[in-house]
Amino acid sequence: MTKFAQKMIKSAAALALGASVLTTAVVSGDASASAKTTCKVSHGKLINAKSKKVIAGFKMFNSVLYKNGKKFTGVYKGKYYKQGELYTGLVKKIYFKKGVKANGTFKGVYYKYGKPFTGEKGHVHFKNGKKLNHVTVKGIYYINGVRATGVYEVNGKNVQFKNGKAVADHKAPVITLEGGAKKIYKVKNGEEFTAPKATAKDNLDKTVTVTTKIFNPQGKVIDHIDTTVAGIYKIKYYAKDLAFNKAKITVTVVVEPAKPDTPVVTADK
Repeated sequence: MTKFAQKMIKSAAALALGASVLTTAVVSGDASASAKTTCKVSHGKLINAKSKKVIAGFKMFNSVLYKNGKKFTGVYKGKYYKQGELYTGLVKKIYFKKGVKANGTFKGVYYKYGKPFTGEKGHVHFKNGKKLNHVTVKGIYYINGVRATGVYEVNGKNVQFKNGKAVADHKAPVITLEGGAKKIYKVKNGEEFTAPKATAKDNLDKTVTVTTKIFNPQGKVIDHIDTTVAGIYKIKYYAKDLAFNKAKITVTVVVEPAKPDTPVVTADK
């Protein structure tokens, strides 16, 4: 066989192969187009476009999962679908995100692998998916999921915490006399006198009551100071916080003796 004849045979073979590939491509394209038109949705059901029969079993069509022609709700291949679409939300207290049991916060609750989380994550403590808040667990007090540091109201009284543990209160309240009152008064005999009022503040407790007692020169408790009776009187103010730390201040009132009457001198007649 001549070289020319060999070239002609190879060319013919190449043309035949090209025609075969082209034919295959056209057939494949027609088959794909045909597959796309195999199914359709009619009256809410997935059916065979030609036979009009419901498609049996599972079938994904336009990103929607069908089972026996109906949009599927349930777990399929490890993912949860609702009405044929990958679901995000709660199902029987299990959190799904795009069909998968998920980690994350949903409507204020933190989930791990789909379940409300109890434990510590990044120094934040959770119980049933919610941050521990204003609660004590195993002797540790939590605020917004974190060990508390600062002063917080617990059972009606203020408590100081450091890293979740209560700190003992050893600081007494501070009593202040109102209106810049003095601690020592000198009162003329018979002059009107009103005992000054006092208030108290505490480092932890919101309110502290001040009680007052008045003592006469003999040390007995009396209701008020009688300025017609000379002597040294004591007004004592007391305050106590919820930790039983006590405070006291004393105001001294000195009532001067009455001045003797000045004799009246008359001229002799």
